[in-house]
Amino acid sequence: MSRGWGARTERQSRVLLNVYDLHDTNEYLEPFGLGLFHTGVQVGGREYTFAGGGGVFDMTPQEAPGAKFREAIDMGAFEGSESKFASIIDELKPQFKPD
Repeated sequence: MSRGWGARTERQSRVLLNVYDLHDTNEYLEPFGLGLFHTGVQVGGREYTFAGGGGVFDMTPQEAPGAKFREAIDMGAFEGSESKFASIIDELKPQFKPD
């Protein structure tokens, strides 16, 4: 299950919050702190997100279907193995089930 973590079992991976526009009106609304947005968290070369019909899932970074990528916000780093991160995601999935 290689997803950009490299050969080492423990490493530091950047954590990015990818922000997407869900509607063209965001161009006018965002300066007022308003808009329709979607986000995903990118770690280890994959992006993890939530959708009502799909629950928590991973995808190619910055390619959310039906949305236009706006920006990536650096949230720091995750220090741990790919398996540790996978177990964290597995713990979240029951809390964010598909509709």
